[in-house]
Amino acid sequence: MIDPLSKHDLPQVAPLLRGLNALHVSRVPHRFHGASDDAALGGFLAQQLDDGAFGLVYRAEGVVRGYLLWRVRDIPASAVEQGRRVALLDHIAVAPSWRRRGIARRLARRFESEARATGCDGWVVSVHSFNAASWALMRGLGARDAVQILEKPLVSDPGCTDQA
Repeated sequence: MIDPLSKHDLPQVAPLLRGLNALHVSRVPHRFHGASDDAALGGFLAQQLDDGAFGLVYRAEGVVRGYLLWRVRDIPASAVEQGRRVALLDHIAVAPSWRRRGIARRLARRFESEARATGCDGWVVSVHSFNAASWALMRGLGARDAVQILEKPLVSDPGCTDQA
């Protein structure tokens, strides 16, 4: 069952965010840290909701098994770009033992429906290049390459052997 994310769900969602963040910490330690406990992660999610984010949870057996967090982004028209409203998919995570059951796809389809209802004409997502599962999900939902963002840290990374 998919429901709107409420602040009452945050104690169950925080461990899912911790798992998602751990993947990012392991691959991009110069940007992400794993020092936050579940209370801090719940507070972070509560702040996102307070700042206008929307969320969905997939619940089975009364327990949150997956979540999706998104927000609306209005892009004003400029001299070169048309104005538009898009949905920005921030997070999507499913508990490891519940993966490969279509939960993320169902959350994403519901997200698309809700984004359309808020007047969005499309959605965007940033996916780290190491996250093959997320890449496959987004491609399977019909997302196409639009912009590639390249990153180069300008500080020394102790985990990196190539400092050239």
